[in-house]
Amino acid sequence: MQRIDRRLMEKLVAERGTPDTPRVYNDRRWLVRELFWRSHEKMLALSRAPSRRRVLDFGGGNGVLLPTLAKRYDAVTCIDLNTDVAGEVVRLFGLTNVELISDDILRLSLPDGHFDTIVAASVLEHVGDLAPLASEMARILAAGGELLVNVPSENRFYELGRRVFRYTKPADHYHDGEFVIEVVGGRLVLREKRHFPFNWAPLSVFYLLRFVKEGPGGREARQ
Repeated sequence: MQRIDRRLMEKLVAERGTPDTPRVYNDRRWLVRELFWRSHEKMLALSRAPSRRRVLDFGGGNGVLLPTLAKRYDAVTCIDLNTDVAGEVVRLFGLTNVELISDDILRLSLPDGHFDTIVAASVLEHVGDLAPLASEMARILAAGGELLVNVPSENRFYELGRRVFRYTKPADHYHDGEFVIEVVGGRLVLREKRHFPFNWAPLSVFYLLRFVKEGPGGREARQ
């Protein structure tokens, strides 16, 4: 996975970020940065995409996954309400196969079955009404396509980490991993569920999830 240097992220967030832009990728504490980078790395490692043609980075307006996705897929679409930081990442890294869309995904009328993979890294917990989004993601995934998710556990171990590193729970952290599984699992099939950094629920900081849209006959498409 291609990581973006802390000092560069600090500069981009200062120049182009908003109050909602995550600061964890330019946190001066190595452990905080490492926790998030490695969780994304492990999430992407779950991928068993039937094709590497098109990927959607949903809510990826900070641009941290774009250099990696641009190498792995033919075409990358990033949708977020604000893509200013991502735009600088695209420019600085010369990512010619990345399209940025600053809008609400539910307003876009994207084609049915368009994406082989959708990535939702540390974003679904921020969506208050998750059911319509889950339905839309299921619609725009190709048969056999996958949704990769990284979502906070919001358990006692997670809360301890917040206190230790002096982070405050955002007001818009509406959901935990189990709720995401319940809602998204009503539209897509949960194929993999991992805990990170320890694959044991009580010491979980993030849930790493892979959902699949089953193809004809209820079977997952293969490469």
